[in-house]
Amino acid sequence: MMQIYIREFSRFEPVEPDENGIYPYPPFDSYWKEKDRHPYFIMVDGKRAGLVLVNRNHYVRMLHQSRSIAEFFVLPEYRRLGVGSRAARMLTESFGGWWQLMMHPKNEPSHGFWQRTFEYEGAEKLKLRRGPRWYDGGLRGTVMTFFSKGNRKR
Repeated sequence: MMQIYIREFSRFEPVEPDENGIYPYPPFDSYWKEKDRHPYFIMVDGKRAGLVLVNRNHYVRMLHQSRSIAEFFVLPEYRRLGVGSRAARMLTESFGGWWQLMMHPKNEPSHGFWQRTFEYEGAEKLKLRRGPRWYDGGLRGTVMTFFSKGNRKR
């Protein structure tokens, strides 16, 4: 599923497959080895509908420790059904606390998705910030920060 995601994301950020046709994602294995990295599948009726990678990377400086949604992908056949929003809310509520995520400037649909997803009573202090020069060509992403009421862990 990660390969499908990277291939789709390459519309916004250039990435080429290696000689075996595999799209690289160097930190992938670390999600099963490091304590502050968490991989998840999004499940619908027992089927894999997407994936989420969570870590503690920070795109903008915050006064509070936070988690980051590093990668988020829903298969096309499950989009526009509320699957992604429900999964993102369940995830952030399960941990609670401060969160951040960065949106690619060329991936305009993601901006609306994330705004709609976290403009609800379970999230507060939502703020959009200018992110670092992270993407190809020195493009800056938009970073969303918010507090998930969840279980109030910090």
